[in-house]
Amino acid sequence: MRSIRKGAEPRALIEWRRENRETPQNLYYGKGSSFPSELVRQALLKEQFHLCAYTLRRLPTAVECAAKGQGTQSSCHIEHVLPQAHHKAESIVYDNMVACYPSSQAKVACGYGAVEKADYDPARKPFISPLAANIERHFRYSSDGYVEGLTPEAKSTIDVLKLNHPTLVNDRAAVIRGRLKPRGICISAATARRLADEVDTPDIQHRLPEYCLALKQQAELHALRLEKRAARARGQIRP
Repeated sequence: MRSIRKGAEPRALIEWRRENRETPQNLYYGKGSSFPSELVRQALLKEQFHLCAYTLRRLPTAVECAAKGQGTQSSCHIEHVLPQAHHKAESIVYDNMVACYPSSQAKVACGYGAVEKADYDPARKPFISPLAANIERHFRYSSDGYVEGLTPEAKSTIDVLKLNHPTLVNDRAAVIRGRLKPRGICISAATARRLADEVDTPDIQHRLPEYCLALKQQAELHALRLEKRAARARGQIRP
């Protein structure tokens, strides 16, 4: 997980709330509602750099969805950090919304992320919200794709979201291996340092790399190991 900096509330959501102020019974999120889901999803995707809020899986952009004649419901679903079951008043509050895998239209078995969190309530139980600041320091990723919680709250979050599900572990390991050892050859320390900086920079389509936090941590460790090895070879530090 990485911290999400919330942007401005979408104008469509502000207008929807204003249009229904005389009919508050219409101000709800869910089936049958006129809630502006498409425009809200687009805003969430952009501020999250097209990564799932919980898993950091890549989420297709609105442009990619449109190219297939689809809306962003084929990219993600709107997740409420404070679940609707326990916080109905927060169900239409933008600051309680994030974009998550799987998509609203997905018909796939998914044993991790928002699907597993379900109605788990972070207001009452230990959980690291992706909307909190500096959450990256709570998690440590290994080269084989596993994530470790460094605080009790992080350990609970990993357990609730099943962030060590085999699919996520294998995907993260493949991304790390592919960038640090392309074609089986280790990159240099300097290249690893550049990579660690680059994964924090969105591309021209406003996307960050999938599993960017795991990749950043491992790139920094890779560079540090090579730098220490070079220093020992020069006799600058002891083994």
